Amino acid sequence: MTDLFEAMRLSAEDRETAHLFFSEAGKILVPLRKSTNAMTGQEMLEGLLSPPDDDDGTLANDFLGELGKTVPLESLRRLLTSANPRTRATGAFLATFQNQNISSMVGELAALLADDNPRTRFDAVESILRCSTRGQNDYLAQALFALDDEHPGVRMGAVQFVRFAKDWQLKFARQRAASLRPQTPFSAIADITGQRRDDASGMIRAMLDHAEPVVRRYGLGLAGRARLVVVDAYVEWAKASADPEISKLAADCIEHNTISQHAIWQSSLPAPL
Repeated sequence: MTDLFEAMRLSAEDRETAHLFFSEAGKILVPLRKSTNAMTGQEMLEGLLSPPDDDDGTLANDFLGELGKTVPLESLRRLLTSANPRTRATGAFLATFQNQNISSMVGELAALLADDNPRTRFDAVESILRCSTRGQNDYLAQALFALDDEHPGVRMGAVQFVRFAKDWQLKFARQRAASLRPQTPFSAIADITGQRRDDASGMIRAMLDHAEPVVRRYGLGLAGRARLVVVDAYVEWAKASADPEISKLAADCIEHNTISQHAIWQSSLPAPL
């Protein structure tokens, strides 16, 4: 999971057969063929709780169509808290299609940020972004801590968290992270934000040039943050970074069109008269 497509489960092969379409608004299930699964939703759930070694994900895709319909959303909690790592991974993946209707499960999702499987951790970060509500600041901070994850794919997921988080989510995540980890890169992020509150370009430049990799990754998230207008220079600063990870991730964001798809690039606007 070293590049964005692999992290998002869209390899070159996946693009030929994938059931999933990724957009800035989220993941949309697009079945390429109708399910021929004759199992009931409850039977699918039981199958996911004891997955076979050769599970190819088809059952999870079929179950997604039943979740919240023939099977209550609450059943997702059983997957998230399973002792089986493959079941937990499936639960985290299914949670990325949900919203604040499962906000009561954000604690279980946050617990998966310590899972051994980096794909599970990646999906947990995205699920917290989609499903958290006000007052869940500790869980938002834990998602932000993934900027320091040992796996590059999970770190990219945390950069996406910074890019797509609502303003209140990012504010509370940043403040709580600084409170929980004082005298760390997370407190430095809060300090720079406070000092440069009215100077977006100065804030991004200060973070991208910072000595701490975590701060640079947060700066990359800010550089590509979804706005009505994307400032080309911010992203170019990230691409030109001396930090090879930041430079590569910035290039991946552009190549795979994960910078705000509905925004206008500043360079495409008419020149002022």
